Amino acid sequence: MDENKSGKYAALVEKVKNKYRSKPILTGKLELGWCDLLPGEDLCREINLWTYWQGWGYAKHTPHVKYMLIGQDFGPPEKEEIKGTIANVREMNKGNDIMFHHNVNLQARDSQTDFNLVRYFSLIGKPEIDTQRYTDLFFCNCNLGYRRNTYSGNMSRKALASDAEEIKELVDIIQPENIICLGLDTSVVIIRTLINPQFNCSRLPELIGDGEPYKYGETYIYPMAHPGYWGTKNRGSNNADKDWMRIRK
Repeated sequence: MDENKSGKYAALVEKVKNKYRSKPILTGKLELGWCDLLPGEDLCREINLWTYWQGWGYAKHTPHVKYMLIGQDFGPPEKEEIKGTIANVREMNKGNDIMFHHNVNLQARDSQTDFNLVRYFSLIGKPEIDTQRYTDLFFCNCNLGYRRNTYSGNMSRKALASDAEEIKELVDIIQPENIICLGLDTSVVIIRTLINPQFNCSRLPELIGDGEPYKYGETYIYPMAHPGYWGTKNRGSNNADKDWMRIRK
């Protein structure tokens, strides 16, 4: 364990937690707050609830991370509780080593993103990520708050970049070999955050180009289509597969 990384990571988790508990984001129809569902509950003890899928316990072990996955944002915790993931998070908080998707139906419509990610990661040598935890994977979202009521819609790039400072701090702590960004807006925000604040792009095919990754220090950054229904449909499943297979092994 790297005590310096561990301490910085733990402090960052508290910083993000306190930020959203004290000042949720309210912009139009979009509301982003913290994820506690019960009075006095400390539900998320990682940087993001998605980190319980891959990356759980980072502060204890600070492993080398080969692939850091950055999605857009996490869905409503109350709906995730119905799916079953929140029960698994609570068990992990008790020290029980179970998977984020234990007893969760990944073929359900509202689990399509995660279902597709299982297949995509198998293309880069990480099969069955729904049932196997890899020490060199780390998942989180670009916006570290939690939606209320709906899984999608109304997320502007400005709102998505609300945690740019914290995301850069996280990347600098973890120092992953590769970052995989899901979706056009997430990819643009991450490139702005890490490489060029003036960067802009409005089309995913243009952003992906020939598959050559962007670079931040020694970290390679890969923009990808969002693995949900519309992202996969617009990119095309064959193109999406080719994009993933171009990621450094």
